[in-house]
Amino acid sequence: MNYAWICNLFTNILPIAYLGHDFPESLPLPDLGSASLIIPVHDEETVHYPLLGNASDDEWSSLNSDGFGYVRLGEDHRVFMVTMYHELHCLRVLNLAFSKSPIASPDHIQHCLNYLRQGALCSPDLSLDPGNFEEKDFRVERTGAVHMCKNWETVYEFMGRNMGDWLKGKK
Repeated sequence: MNYAWICNLFTNILPIAYLGHDFPESLPLPDLGSASLIIPVHDEETVHYPLLGNASDDEWSSLNSDGFGYVRLGEDHRVFMVTMYHELHCLRVLNLAFSKSPIASPDHIQHCLNYLRQGALCSPDLSLDPGNFEEKDFRVERTGAVHMCKNWETVYEFMGRNMGDWLKGKK
């Protein structure tokens, strides 16, 4: 008997309890068809997300979701952090390290570097970036590879609905 087949059979029949280790491995987005899940994204140098200043704070804050990357799932509204938002948080911590922010402590920076390293190794983007980066003038050559990415707008929409539903249920 095929163990994977049996597990798949019961996973599709039994509801997920969201207790202990009984939860999905990834965010349970609604099935919108494969066309809306993967989109092409062009590498492009940007004037956005500067290292320091109010503009930096505003732009990094705009990447947060409703719930700041946390999602509540199941009947008991169990809390999970979505990896995409954890990675964005870690990039922000590295950005804050340039301003010597106390949030960017050495331990926090070490955690974030390790977390981002593991993410890059776990889900490697194998797109080819053209050019020699030691010789490239990024002020002139502003574009690079095209990456096929998961559609993050779908994630933001789900996170907004999830937080809205949870807040309604609390009243």
